[in-house]
Amino acid sequence: MRLIWGLFGLLGLAALAQGADEYYLRCERFYEQNALESAQATCELALASDPAHRPTLRLLTRIHLDKEELSQAEAYLERLGEDPEAPLLRARFWLLKGRPGEVLRLALPPTPEGRRLRALALEALGRPEEALREAQGLPLTPEVRLLLARLHLATGRPELGLAALGSTLEERLEQGRLLFLMGRPQEGAALLEEVLPGLAQRPELQRRALATLALAYFGQGDWARGQAALRQLSSLENLPGLLLARAWPWVLGLLAFLVLVLLGESRIEPLRTVEVVENPLPGPGSLYAFLLLALLVALGLAFALGKVLFGNGLALVTPYQRDQLLPSFYLVYGLLLFLGLLLWQRSRLASILGPLEGWVEGFWVGPALLLGLYAYGALRPLLGFSTLPLHLLAFLGLALMEPFFRGLVPLVFRERYRSLSPYLSALLFALAVPGPTLLLFLLGAGLLWVKNRTEGVLGTALGWVVAGVVLSLLPTPWLRRF
Repeated sequence: MRLIWGLFGLLGLAALAQGADEYYLRCERFYEQNALESAQATCELALASDPAHRPTLRLLTRIHLDKEELSQAEAYLERLGEDPEAPLLRARFWLLKGRPGEVLRLALPPTPEGRRLRALALEALGRPEEALREAQGLPLTPEVRLLLARLHLATGRPELGLAALGSTLEERLEQGRLLFLMGRPQEGAALLEEVLPGLAQRPELQRRALATLALAYFGQGDWARGQAALRQLSSLENLPGLLLARAWPWVLGLLAFLVLVLLGESRIEPLRTVEVVENPLPGPGSLYAFLLLALLVALGLAFALGKVLFGNGLALVTPYQRDQLLPSFYLVYGLLLFLGLLLWQRSRLASILGPLEGWVEGFWVGPALLLGLYAYGALRPLLGFSTLPLHLLAFLGLALMEPFFRGLVPLVFRERYRSLSPYLSALLFALAVPGPTLLLFLLGAGLLWVKNRTEGVLGTALGWVVAGVVLSLLPTPWLRRF
């Protein structure tokens, strides 16, 4: 009798297992057809037949990862335990959770999928050179081709990224973007217009295409098409909110500056407005007008250079092109401020520069600037901020700005606003120089302290030059830490 009951038990287990296998095969077919909801429901029936059915647990984990349902995926990963495929699934889980460092701690197999996941983690960590070495030689699936295109662009070789792409819809979108970024805006825009109708069901890709089209058309001066692309983009994206998310430090700095100016104006004694002095300092209005003129001329030259190099007048705000153009813009801006100051306030230039021996201070100001940039580089990924263009030309431009921002500006503000002068001087530097507002404010405040200590700007100007020379000697991967 026991033998009979044992046979019935074995037959029941076999039937359950067979049911789990049948459900799993159906689930797999649904998954291959990208019917994720049907695949999930069928896999859950398979687990009802056999809760420990490992192929089903793996596939359910992949389904939840594809749907970015991380809590459910984590639950199935725990049930998988030490399954051979678990490290790959965990790597996908950590990438979706925004913790790529955890991926590099996993014992990923040296398979194409394991190498691809490592490359994605290195890319997310801002190490494109290492990611490119990991990705090269992988089977050229659409995902790998797109990864190679991004990595070649990040390492400054977009033409190689363009050559790596294939013919899928997403790859053609990336081809259009790369053509635009490489300075072929008409070809890029034509390709993007061609693929745009096929992106109707993929809003994220549609947003990228429309943003690139708007930049391409506006950069070529085609306002009608640029406005049409921008209108379509505004129906998919909250453009004012996006702008505020990027520019909120500058907006806060501007509000603080205006509040301090109003406070300073309210404290001015009426008789001070009729004081007669020899060789008077310019007023804040003249200072702002001079600064605005220099900024507009520098922006105009950047517009012209962008048109010549990339066929895009908006190159200064365009990814990749901006990195090529910003160092020259900083240098031109600094030259204009220095030459204007030389012509406008020549009689005060010697007192602004300070004693000649002050240049020695630059040899410790330079390393101090580098330490500040390095500390900021450790924090800025958490805050989502950018950094200064780490190029010698940019640092030479910042050095040329020192006589104006740390020399003339504090004199003018101290004459009119007294004790508020240091705060206003630091804020004006952060507001008037395009770049990371928070970093510029902190560096400006520190350099103003150095200038007051040395009674001149020679040390602070040389500090920028020293920092720029050191950075120019560092390998490119090291610069990504700043």
